[in-house]
Amino acid sequence: MAVRVLPQQQRAALVAMANGLSVGETARRLCLAPATIKSHRRLLYRRLGARCSAHAVATAIRVGLLDVADVQEPAGGERP
Repeated sequence: MAVRVLPQQQRAALVAMANGLSVGETARRLCLAPATIKSHRRLLYRRLGARCSAHAVATAIRVGLLDVADVQEPAGGERP
């Protein structure tokens, strides 16, 4: 895998995905259309060779595109 750097919006979408945000939640937080977030996710899956969001996040951490510090534990200790 030769991915070294992600564009800023794709990285923001990846961080949101790692934190369990939905497409709609991510779109609202980043002030983008849901279709744009879906596009970013498709591109991330393709670039990372991933089949789902968990695979994309795990691969991004493994190749150094995402740090585990980017993944925040929600209040109460449970994932949404």
